[in-house]
Amino acid sequence: MIYFITHYNILINKHMLEDTKEILYKLGLKESEIQVYLECFKDKHGLFISQITKRAQLKRSTINLIVERLVKQGFLTFHIEGSRKRFTAESLESILFHFEEIVSDFKAIIPLIKAEHDDRNKTKIKFFEGKETVERIFNDILLTMKSNKFKGQEILAISSGEDVFRALPNHGKQFINKRIKEGIHIKWLAPKNETTQKFLHTSKQDLRELRFFDGAKYPFNTEINLYGNKIAFISFNHNPMGVIIENKTLHQSCVSVFNMLWDIAEKNQ
Repeated sequence: MIYFITHYNILINKHMLEDTKEILYKLGLKESEIQVYLECFKDKHGLFISQITKRAQLKRSTINLIVERLVKQGFLTFHIEGSRKRFTAESLESILFHFEEIVSDFKAIIPLIKAEHDDRNKTKIKFFEGKETVERIFNDILLTMKSNKFKGQEILAISSGEDVFRALPNHGKQFINKRIKEGIHIKWLAPKNETTQKFLHTSKQDLRELRFFDGAKYPFNTEINLYGNKIAFISFNHNPMGVIIENKTLHQSCVSVFNMLWDIAEKNQ
C-alpha cells in the first residue's frame, strides 16, 4: 500500500512539474532558464551561483547570464550573504501578479497607440463616467507622461485633494505610487485644508511641489490635470465623471493660466 501511495505521489509531482514547465515556457522562458528557476524553486532558502551551476550542470558563465535575465524579468530575487548573492525563486503567485500588471498596462496603452494613427491636428474628446472609468483618466495620465514624447515633463494639477480620496480610496496606490516609481513630477495647486497640508511633509520624496489658495474664498471640488497635450476635468460627485480634451493650443493656454495662478498662490517653505 505504501508503495502505491508513494508511486502515486511521484506521478502527481511529475505532472505538476511538467505543467509548471509548460507555463514558464509560454511566459517566454528558454529551457535552460526554466531549469535554473526550478532548481532555485526547490530550495526555499535559495542557492548560490556555485550551487546552481552544480545542480543545473551548465557553465558558470552561462548561469551568470541566465540568473541576470531571470532577476531582471522578476522570476528570481536575491539577498547578500557575506560577499555572495543567494538567489531565491519568486512564487508563481508573484509572477502571475507581475504579468497581470504588464497586461493591465498594455490594455491601457492600446487607446494611445490607436490615437497615434488618427489625425494629429484634430481635437480629441473622451468622456468617462463611474469610478472605474474615471480611474482610466489617471492611467492615461501615467501612460502619456511615460511616453518618450513627454518624458521629463511634469503634471500640472488643481485639486481639492479631499474629493479624489473620498471617491477613490486606493488613489495613492493606483496613481501616486506609480507616478513616483516612474519619476514623474507634479505641481499641485490646492485649497489649504487638513488633507492637503499633510502632503507637505512628503513633498520631496513624492516628487511634488505644492502651493495653496483660499478654499473658502475660491471653492473647488473638482480636479483639473494638464499633461502632454491634454486637459483632464474630473468631477467627484455621487457618480464620478470626467473628460479628456487633447488639443495642443488649448493645452498651452491652460498651462499659461495655471502658471499665472501658481505665481500668485501661497508658497510653502
